[in-house]
Amino acid sequence: MRKLLLVLVLALLVGATLVWLMQNGTGYVLIGFANTSVEMSLWVAGLLLILITFVLLWLLLITRWVISAGGFSRWWNSRRNAKQLGKTAQGLLLYADQDWPKASEMLASSAQLSSMSQVNLLFAAQAAANNRDIDRANELLQRLKDSHPKAETAAIKAEIELLVRNQQLPQALRLVQTLHRDRPTDTGVLRQLMDIYSVQRDWNSAQKLLRDFKHYGALPKQGAAAVEIEVYSGLFTDFVASSDLNKTEQYNQLAELWELVPKALRKTPELVAPFADALAQIEATDKLLPLLSKTLNNHWHPDLIERFGTLPIATPEKQLAMAEKWLPSHSEDADLLLALGRICRRLEFMGKARDYLSTAITIDPRPQIYLELAEVLDILGEPDASADMYRQGLEAR
Repeated sequence: MRKLLLVLVLALLVGATLVWLMQNGTGYVLIGFANTSVEMSLWVAGLLLILITFVLLWLLLITRWVISAGGFSRWWNSRRNAKQLGKTAQGLLLYADQDWPKASEMLASSAQLSSMSQVNLLFAAQAAANNRDIDRANELLQRLKDSHPKAETAAIKAEIELLVRNQQLPQALRLVQTLHRDRPTDTGVLRQLMDIYSVQRDWNSAQKLLRDFKHYGALPKQGAAAVEIEVYSGLFTDFVASSDLNKTEQYNQLAELWELVPKALRKTPELVAPFADALAQIEATDKLLPLLSKTLNNHWHPDLIERFGTLPIATPEKQLAMAEKWLPSHSEDADLLLALGRICRRLEFMGKARDYLSTAITIDPRPQIYLELAEVLDILGEPDASADMYRQGLEAR
């Protein structure tokens, strides 16, 4: 209330002062230009000055609004963005066309003014890497990190790919492991980490990663299953039994490894085959025959039938009987006929071995079968026929 009274008093004093000045001293302003002169009172000149100043300020504000907030600014920005987007699109097309030098140059040069400069820099770096210009690629990735902190993860992933491409696997592994600790659910990081483990054949680490790999959906179901098979296959392929253990302990060691395999994959031929090789390595032949025969009954596979035919078991008669049971349903299978020929040879059934191998050659004339038949014919005392098989085998290579 006091402030309002004070304002009213001041307004009355100012108004009274102005009235007194206008009554006691009007003054005048004279403006002359060439032969024209304009004379007016000081108060009219003041009012005109205030009015002109107001109009000029109003025009200035209107102009500023038109330029900054109105159509001109938007048109200019739109025109500039369209131009840069055109360059980005052209660079990406060059990238798709695998014109790496031009793609890298186009994308990098248009990055600064592009509305999606992080995309420009990322693909420019990848194009430089594809062109084997690693220094330029690293320079662009560093530029991406500096200018777009939120894109740092994408830049680090690209850097990991560069290190892998350049065979710098230890550095790549350290970088991706650090990234994995910070982003354990990132599917791209999981894929990169799995790829590096696979390249290094570090199957134990890869097997430990499988749970998160599947849980977070690093790949679709079918792709994840293929990775699982690769990992467990690698474990069996690289399995080396400890020489300090006896046969039973070696088998138990291998059996524990087999227990790690999910039950849904234990009938997969691509896994059974390397597991069978590992069993053969520790001479667990008594386990091999039931494993291979059971798997073949459910999943016919050439790798398994080849291993079945070369099993050095003490009872090849049983082995032959099993294989001949499959013959009615696989009579045109050269792998089965080759396996039967080998088993008959071990049993010294040379006539049957010759028949099986001769039939196999008519189905699939490959060098391996010619060699087996040549050796059988030589044992049968037919050197000319044997030499002919050797010759045909060499020509079939």
